[in-house]
Amino acid sequence: MSKSISIDDRLAKVPDYTRFFTVDELYERARTLAEKHSEIAKLTIVGKSTAGSEIPMVSIGNGPASILVFACPHPNEPIGAMTTCFLMDELLADDDLRSGRTWHIMPCVDPDGARLNEGWFAGPFNIRNYAKSFYRPRPQDQVEWSFPIEYKTLKWTTPKPETQALMKAIEQSRPALMYSLHNAGFGGAYYYITSELAKEHYDVLHTIPVERGIALSLGEPEVPWATAFYPGVYRMCPITDAYDYYEKYAPGDPAQYIVGGCDSSQWAEKISNPFSLITEVPYFMSAKISDQTVLDRSRRDVIMEGVARSRQVYEVMSKALEATEGMITDPTGRLLRDAVATFVESGVKSLATQERWAKDAPGMEQPASVAQEVDSIHVGVFYKMLIASMLARAVDQELAAMSSGSRGDSTAKRATLQRTVDELRAAIDGWATTIEENLPYEVVPVRNLVEVQYGALLVALQAKRL
Repeated sequence: MSKSISIDDRLAKVPDYTRFFTVDELYERARTLAEKHSEIAKLTIVGKSTAGSEIPMVSIGNGPASILVFACPHPNEPIGAMTTCFLMDELLADDDLRSGRTWHIMPCVDPDGARLNEGWFAGPFNIRNYAKSFYRPRPQDQVEWSFPIEYKTLKWTTPKPETQALMKAIEQSRPALMYSLHNAGFGGAYYYITSELAKEHYDVLHTIPVERGIALSLGEPEVPWATAFYPGVYRMCPITDAYDYYEKYAPGDPAQYIVGGCDSSQWAEKISNPFSLITEVPYFMSAKISDQTVLDRSRRDVIMEGVARSRQVYEVMSKALEATEGMITDPTGRLLRDAVATFVESGVKSLATQERWAKDAPGMEQPASVAQEVDSIHVGVFYKMLIASMLARAVDQELAAMSSGSRGDSTAKRATLQRTVDELRAAIDGWATTIEENLPYEVVPVRNLVEVQYGALLVALQAKRL
């Protein structure tokens, strides 16, 4: 890549997107691009989704350096889909960006799940509307976390069809650089990489989001077993690290706490051992996410308060799950409810482990920062609120199906479902209000989010001299 064109100059080309594209729009753009530019672009169908949708990959260029970029490995994270759209257009217009490389781009690897999120893709963008139409599959159904793995007592051998499609793409492309496009819901910017970079590259990774008004996430890491290479830049978290964490802090077989398999980066190690990158950027951002002001309470105290709040949220969801047992017959409603049940079961099971970690891990007696308090207490509740909203959505689906009047459902069932969803909605409203009162946030423009993801890709190309 020419050094005469700066990263800032390249980022300035990102359009001012105002919404997220639907799956049909993404796939149509990919097909049209490959048809119109067949001399340098080729569309390949690498597999089909669980529901039968074809999953395309567009290959552009013919250089020796292979790069694989894929979006929506978690279907509630469509920022990467917009990044792939921009990247494909740039590759057609920029000979320098194509030179010496073959790009393999997948605009959406989980079309079924992405379609279940499309209710919020056009806004309005706020935490309440996002929660209302949110969907995230069970861990074992997530593309990113269902690759085959065998490690000690952990064995996962049933990747879902979408994961098999991505496995095929990895095997065909044998990438030197692999970019799994994720994003956070609430928080700041942070990164995962498979190997260390020079400090100059970390500094650029810090600068890109900050210059676009996005705070760095400098509180608690996403998972306790994360290892930081640099503030806000973590080593990719293989499932084997999660296993070792549970082996150290949790009773019984560590495998019981893991639902699913390994991630794409760990599986790809045996194929071509690429440099793998993830850039996490949020829809909703608060300056408190990076606030390093020291509080008059320990890190242990704020983590324990976060565990207590999580337990309260799980109790509300557990009650609603028990009340609706056997009542959700609508297919979409069952899908949503089953996902919630899995998240609640694994979440509740992990609480005691988090408490032991907070008590026993070194450094927990140190004063907590504002950022750590925010992550432990408010951001943690935000993500669990999304799961609760999935359950409310499942009940709403069933009530809507009952309204057709052709199924002969009982009045008692309707009353139970209505009471359950009313209680869930009231709880969700309370959690959202608490977040809004304690964590003032702003909505990050889609363009800025794409710029950060694209910028991190450019940094990786420079760092790895690809």
